[in-house]
Amino acid sequence: MVRELVAADTAEACKLLRERPLHNVFLDHVISSGILGRAPGFYGFAPRGRLEAILMIGPLGGTILEARAEDAYEPLAECAAAARPRPRHIVGCEEVTRPFFRAYSRRAPEVIWERREHYYVISARDRDGQDPRSEAEIEQATQRDFEATLANSARQHREDLNDDRYGADPEGFRRRHLRDLQNGRWWVLRERGEVVFQVHVGAENRQLVQLGGVITVPEARSRGLATRGMQAIVEHLLARRPAVGLFCNVANRTACGVYERVGFQRAFDYRSWLLDEPLEPEREATYA
Repeated sequence: MVRELVAADTAEACKLLRERPLHNVFLDHVISSGILGRAPGFYGFAPRGRLEAILMIGPLGGTILEARAEDAYEPLAECAAAARPRPRHIVGCEEVTRPFFRAYSRRAPEVIWERREHYYVISARDRDGQDPRSEAEIEQATQRDFEATLANSARQHREDLNDDRYGADPEGFRRRHLRDLQNGRWWVLRERGEVVFQVHVGAENRQLVQLGGVITVPEARSRGLATRGMQAIVEHLLARRPAVGLFCNVANRTACGVYERVGFQRAFDYRSWLLDEPLEPEREATYA
């Protein structure tokens, strides 16, 4: 009932994901790029010939899914347990991740942490009445910012995810970061020429572009830089997409407060688990 997805499944997979476009930005972004059949880790549940669920296990064990059939979770969990790599960081809207994890937990290693994250969305309508001009000048990071933004990104993973991905695979982390920087996905604020705030512009679909990797360097915190930086990047991105989204740990009230001041509205909740699964060196792939 669960099989690997191939290129011929792309249209049906995208149709399923676009039934809930805000919930499936990353999966839609990756699958619509034409990845099916070119990279491993994509599975579909289609018991009656119709695709009812999609599971992706990335090269670093990042796992996300969409399902519209209640009987999909047990077969997907069995598939995930046999996969290589196995799920390491499961994330997604809690409507699908909670039943999936109930099925997978019998096969999973120890949970390092579990948490809920608000998924926030802002559109041009949410900014009606606000001054659209940001005082901050945000810009794409350049090659000269590589080492600084790399160090900040490694810190963000340690602080926000309690996961030292740089320490586990320095070469792979550097390679991924450089690829994203060269593709224009890292944006920064500077003071006296130094990066003090950065944000990653990630997956997008027709409705929304998704942010992540937000960090202010420790010595520049509590000065409103994150609010200014987020206002600036939102202003820039809303010129090309109807909405901007991101998710934030509900326990991080400081970060939630920043996003709410900018005008983000809570749309739904994510649920995620970090599992005590070894982080394998990155295989060549075009997704994280």
